[in-house]
Amino acid sequence: MNYKNLFIKHCIEKEALKFGQFNLKSGRVSPFFFNSGVFTDSKSVNLISDIFINVIEENKIDFKNIFGPAYKGIPLAVSLTHKIFEKNKMVVGFVFNRKDEKTHGEGGNLVGDFLPGNTIVVDDVITAGTAIKNSLSLIMQIENIKVNDLLVILDRQEKGESNKSASAEIKEKYNINTHSIITIQDILKFIETRSDFQKYQSSVREYIEKYGV
Repeated sequence: MNYKNLFIKHCIEKEALKFGQFNLKSGRVSPFFFNSGVFTDSKSVNLISDIFINVIEENKIDFKNIFGPAYKGIPLAVSLTHKIFEKNKMVVGFVFNRKDEKTHGEGGNLVGDFLPGNTIVVDDVITAGTAIKNSLSLIMQIENIKVNDLLVILDRQEKGESNKSASAEIKEKYNINTHSIITIQDILKFIETRSDFQKYQSSVREYIEKYGV
């Protein structure tokens, strides 16, 4: 079983991936919902970090920092940083932001220090790309910080502000490549092979036709 199918199977078992009718922040009604917040066990975070490392190696991504947007990107960044050192003895920095700027103590809305070199952003899902763009705007204000790549668990491959996908918009605006563990197309391919998910196949296809790119 390839890592995409293995991961989708794990998501279903953990109920991170559900099928039905779900209202999204974008106002769209989706036939499936993904919630990385249930990945609160060592097996799950280890699996995600292992696959992220495969994606990094496959795409020959060069970096010295990992940025995890609050909130769900933070544990992804921390676990990936640990896994990279455990596997390759490579020292990388991790940085995350606060939702609300701190006005006392060390202050600011960023925690951590960027090492010299490229930065990758790690997050759970990209849909319209709004949250990712906000994160990029925040860290790109810092002098000499270069972001080349974005890693996400799921790319929903939906239209963003234009008729292009959010990942295509990010590439066009920031020259940043998006890499994902799974996409909506991977989910569709998976449920097409499973008779127990047959009743959801048509609604997922229709959603892709309406909002996909």
